[in-house]
Parts: sequence; C-alpha cells; structure tokens
Amino acid sequence: MAAQTAASAVFAGDSGVAGGQNIARPSTIPHGQPLLDLQQRFVDLRFGMFLHFNMATFQNREWGDPTSSPGLFHPTALDTDQWAAAAQSANMTWACLTTRHHDGFCIWPTKTAAASVAQTPQSIDIVRAYVNSFRKAGLRVGLYYSILSLRDDIRHFNVTPAKVKLIEAPMPVAVPTTPWPRLK
Repeated sequence: MAAQTAASAVFAGDSGVAGGQNIARPSTIPHGQPLLDLQQRFVDLRFGMFLHFNMATFQNREWGDPTSSPGLFHPTALDTDQWAAAAQSANMTWACLTTRHHDGFCIWPTKTAAASVAQTPQSIDIVRAYVNSFRKAGLRVGLYYSILSLRDDIRHFNVTPAKVKLIEAPMPVAVPTTPWPRLK
C-alpha cells in the first residue's frame, strides 16, 4: 500500500490527480518531508553509481539462479575502497549497492534463514565494507533491497502476510541510516 501511495504521488505530479482520483494532501514520508522535495534532492545529487555485486556476479548471469548454493558466492579480491576511488575519480557524489536482488541472496550475514554470505566459506559482510569505504571517501551511501525473492517464491502477484515476514526478516538493520534532511 505504501508503494502505491508513493507511486501515486510520483505520477500525480503537480496536478494532484492520480488515476482519476483527487489526492487530498501531498504524499509524505517519515520525517515530514514531502516526496517531491526528496525526489528533487536526489535529482540534484546528479552523478552516481549503482552497484550490482551479488550471486549473479559469480554465475555470469543478469539475475542469480535462486536454486544455486550460497557457496558459489566467493569473492577472492574484494576491494570496496577501489569502488569508492572509482566513484571519486569520475566525480560521483553517491552510490547505491544492491544488498539483495531478485534471486533472494543477501550480501551481508543475516541472522535469519535467508540465503546470505553467512552461509559461504568467507562470510564477508559486503554491505558493511561498502558503507565503510564510501563514507570514508565522503560519498553518500544508498542501499537497494529487492522485496522480490525467487528463492522464496515471492513475486509481485503472490505476496501474502507470511511472505511479508520473509521479506522483512533479513532487512539490513545493522547499517545506521541518516534521514535525508541531515545529509548535507
């Protein structure tokens, strides 16, 4: 429902009308910031990078195979400082890391049954390494977490209350978040 509200606000634009219905008040998110203001602040960041370093990286696929063993995820030369240096050299100001893509594999060691780096021989917390490197370089940090999971058969058409619990359980809560208004 929240996604529908956010999407409605995005598509409504300045007219205040989405799908033929009047919107009584502007859509807001926690911290009282209007969605349009937050979107403009993101656009103003201009140039950044989106990083997909996940199970698919080791399978030569666009999306990881959800039936494969977590043991296939085996980074041997991870250098997130190099990622940050590449972003800086291109004059980027931000990056967004895919923490879990549609195959359902989490690149931080979850404390749940979700497939993650905790089930790999190295158990490297990629999310923590990325956050530390990019913050150290003075870059803004973003995280992307797919609510879809082919591994758990969570798709856009079959989300149930039980599957919502599967979606929420492994979310990366270990990474402290800073509300947009404090990012300067």
